[in-house]
Amino acid sequence: MPCRIRRFRLTTVVPTAIALALGTGWAFREAAHARERVVVVGSQTINLDEIKMSLAKYEDKPVGQIGIYTHGDTPASSNFVTGRFIIDPGKTPHRPHVHPEEEVMIVESGHGDIFCDGKTTKVGPGSVMFTTPNAPHGINNTGTEPLTFYFVKWGKK
Repeated sequence: MPCRIRRFRLTTVVPTAIALALGTGWAFREAAHARERVVVVGSQTINLDEIKMSLAKYEDKPVGQIGIYTHGDTPASSNFVTGRFIIDPGKTPHRPHVHPEEEVMIVESGHGDIFCDGKTTKVGPGSVMFTTPNAPHGINNTGTEPLTFYFVKWGKK
């Protein structure tokens, strides 16, 4: 069987090489800009009165208030978020959902249901939920008073 030698045309190779070089340069530029925009969370103490609470909505309807303490990367994790959520009676901040970060929720006051990885549990003050990455979870206020909880989420570096 004869061996075929494939010849490349200069009019094809040069534009392809230029396109690859430009694309690679653009990708490195975008990655550098993304690294510059990442907020690095350092050691700190934050008091409740320093947190700005804002209106939380679900499906364009008010469901309570949310305040964020920290949000950014840490030396050991990515997308580290701590916050406080106050859910109005009979409301939920969102349907059960999943995300790649682990999460802890700590109920401070009020009563509700937490759905976590296929199981629904009645919760009240002092209850804690932990969820692994991509496990479905959510919380509902089933009481007559606001339900307040704190949350911490983090992903691997």
